[in-house]
Amino acid sequence: MPNFFYWIKRGMSRLIKILAIETSCDETSIAIAEFSGTKRVPRVRVLSHIILSQIPLHKKFGGVVPNLARREHEKNLAPILLQALKEAKLSVSSIKYQVLRSEKSKALNTKYLILNTILGREPELLKQFIKKILPLNPPPIDAIAVTYGPGLAPALWVGVNFARALSYLWNMPLIPVNHMAGHLYSALLQENPKFEARNPKQIQNSKSQIQNRFEFRISNFEFPAVALLVSGGHTELVLMNAHGKFKVIGETLDDAAGEAFDKVARILGLGYPGGPEISAVAEILSAINYKLQAKLPRPMIHTKDHNFSFSGLKTAVLYLTRDLGPKKTKLLRPFIAKEFQDSVVEVLVKKTIRAAKEYRVKTILLGGGVAANKHLRQELTKIVSSQSSNVKCRLSDVALAGDNALMIATAAYFMDKKIAWRKLQADANLRLD
Repeated sequence: MPNFFYWIKRGMSRLIKILAIETSCDETSIAIAEFSGTKRVPRVRVLSHIILSQIPLHKKFGGVVPNLARREHEKNLAPILLQALKEAKLSVSSIKYQVLRSEKSKALNTKYLILNTILGREPELLKQFIKKILPLNPPPIDAIAVTYGPGLAPALWVGVNFARALSYLWNMPLIPVNHMAGHLYSALLQENPKFEARNPKQIQNSKSQIQNRFEFRISNFEFPAVALLVSGGHTELVLMNAHGKFKVIGETLDDAAGEAFDKVARILGLGYPGGPEISAVAEILSAINYKLQAKLPRPMIHTKDHNFSFSGLKTAVLYLTRDLGPKKTKLLRPFIAKEFQDSVVEVLVKKTIRAAKEYRVKTILLGGGVAANKHLRQELTKIVSSQSSNVKCRLSDVALAGDNALMIATAAYFMDKKIAWRKLQADANLRLD
């Protein structure tokens, strides 16, 4: 019978199930999604989608601790997979491995030896894998997708090795996905207005609000497209001429926008992560339209290239608070937060619009964690609408702006490639082009 890639290459209609894994930073996420329709405008049914956030653990450190993130991924992946399979209602009855009854026979068992090689650096995950996953029958899915970069190397490797082990054990195709491609494709997931969830169930342990058995459709957009991808680790403008054909035309030269939000939030004595904290404080002043008298810079807003720089803006906030002193800084905190947010958003939007005009794009996409920022969403939509009626603007659903496995499954559907489990490696510095 023709496999997954046969149907994808021909753009033919067939139900395709993808199990996706995301562990690039501080979210452990697994999704099982069912794709139907044509490759151009597929429907995406969420059979299961679990996101376990580590924010409470990292909050006291003011940022993500890589080895702590790795440990949490290692501890949680196997239980989350079992929960995802259960929620997706996929049959995975157990097999009784008589050969695994003793430690001696385990050492002789080929599967055990290979799994031990794959998961040797994740002893806790290996232990859970042997006990809970090895005895299961392969579930009825067509492919396994996993984020293999960019991100934190210790975190990435846990997800990659878990996917490699599953691919080997279940003899299923393995699709490596660039994390930033996932953010890009999340902007194409639009709610299907005609779909009614028969058995709605909120994701457990999740900050997302996507329901199991919920359905999206891929928006019918046109190439070329330019994507503004903004997160804690990246700020990029990406030209997209076809599915899987990316060119980075602009990127940050220092701090990413999300990183700048975190650092400025720390300067202002706000919590972590900084984006939501600054946005919440700044929104207090939105109704009265008050602006800080001391205007912050708009870094690189007038340069002819499409690059960004936010390190100087962070430093400007630091100097401003030093000049004001602790008491005045606390009093003016909402005003400083709003001016900082206005500066970042103005630069992001202006650079995106300029790139869209230069490359004569037909679609503008917005993805990444910072894509959840209300002010950024409003400004980008408003300016695109006012300047061109021929350009469509597609924004990630707020619930899918952060790291999640559903976006990885969606990107995998359009990625016409697979890799042998023996060859897949994590790449913390992976680029889109």
